Amino acid sequence: MRFFFPARKTSQSCRRSDTARSATSGAHARRNVLGFALASSTLIGIGTVAYSVHMSQHAEALIEGARARLEAPFVQAPGVDRVQASSAVAALEEAVEMGRNENEVRGLLHYARALEDLQRGDLILAEGELESANRFVGENADLLVLAAALSRGRLLETDAQQEIARALTLEPDHTRGLLLAADIALDAEDSDLARAHLTHLASLVPDSSTVHNRLGLALESDGDLEAAERELRDAVRLDRQGHDALINLGRLLRSANRHREALDAFEAAVTRAASDPDALFGRGLARAANGDVQGAEADFRRAAELAPNDAEPLLALGDLQRDLGSVQEAVTTYRVAIDREDADAASWLKLGNSLALLEDYEAATHAFEAAIRRAPELSAAYNGLGASLMHRDQRDEAISALERAASLDPTDPNPLMNLALMSEAEGPLDAQRAWERVLTVWPNSPIATRRLARLPRG
Repeated sequence: MRFFFPARKTSQSCRRSDTARSATSGAHARRNVLGFALASSTLIGIGTVAYSVHMSQHAEALIEGARARLEAPFVQAPGVDRVQASSAVAALEEAVEMGRNENEVRGLLHYARALEDLQRGDLILAEGELESANRFVGENADLLVLAAALSRGRLLETDAQQEIARALTLEPDHTRGLLLAADIALDAEDSDLARAHLTHLASLVPDSSTVHNRLGLALESDGDLEAAERELRDAVRLDRQGHDALINLGRLLRSANRHREALDAFEAAVTRAASDPDALFGRGLARAANGDVQGAEADFRRAAELAPNDAEPLLALGDLQRDLGSVQEAVTTYRVAIDREDADAASWLKLGNSLALLEDYEAATHAFEAAIRRAPELSAAYNGLGASLMHRDQRDEAISALERAASLDPTDPNPLMNLALMSEAEGPLDAQRAWERVLTVWPNSPIATRRLARLPRG
């Protein structure tokens, strides 16, 4: 009996089977590696897309946030100087760094930078940024309003008027444009145009304290003081924190000799803004009018400290000292004020009058001459000069100055009285004619009447 032992066959079969299994296993392994690679690639791709979407959304949020600041509601930012330009610039710069380089975004960035430069007072840089903004987005109402603000800042009145007119032609309801247009009209003393712009603006933003405040100023300029007061009181009512309307109201009331009410307004302004020199200066004037001399002096000195380039508080302090009889102190104060600002003829006139009271006629002459150089049509300066020259025995020069004063202000009797005093040295007839000339300007003048009564009868 043969027994067959298929050992070799079995062994080869097993090897083939092992080889097949090995091949199969390798294929599976390769498929697993490929699958892992594909899966990883897919995850990376998904992550990249997600990150890209996130960055795109972030950039868009930055741009929209910048727009929200630049286009803030009028009540929050009524003028271009109140817009949050710096934060808008930072947001837009970050968006540009993230790849948002389209013209609209670049134009918006240059516009925001121009606003920022304007708010810093750098008008040259602002103009350069504005030109760049125009290149990217072209002329629009916002850019024209900013251009008008820059022209106004450079005292280019005609340019400002033309630019704001073009802005309002493009967008008649541009609120900041209407406010700036009103300010430009007020600068030009065109109260009718200012009122028209502000009335339109009030219809668009009826609850704006800023609008009522400006409308009050326009009405005051037009001489309608009752309506001006109503608008200013509305402005105060609508703004429980600001102080500008209170200062304007106080000034209006003081000009109407309602000094107690004016003091109340200025007190409220100082309470809201204790370091505002205009509020303190106004309160000082109101205190002086109400007899509080010490309080007025303190306010004038504090206002002068807070506004070191402003001569007005010191001039008011000098007036107070002069009226109290401290003329030498007043002279010193006036000189300090003139050191701050020497272009105002009235400052030199005040100094000259005080020096004349001290009988320092030579120094007074120089002060009056300085006033005349700054305001050649100032009658009071010619009168003071004539009186000072008269005391210095410079008769011909004195007569010339006094006659000039009389011709510049035919209603002022003072130059004629000084001429009449000089005429008394010429004889009774000349003196009589001179004092009778005084009576033509100042009928029943007690001084002229007494002087004429003293003249010898011929």
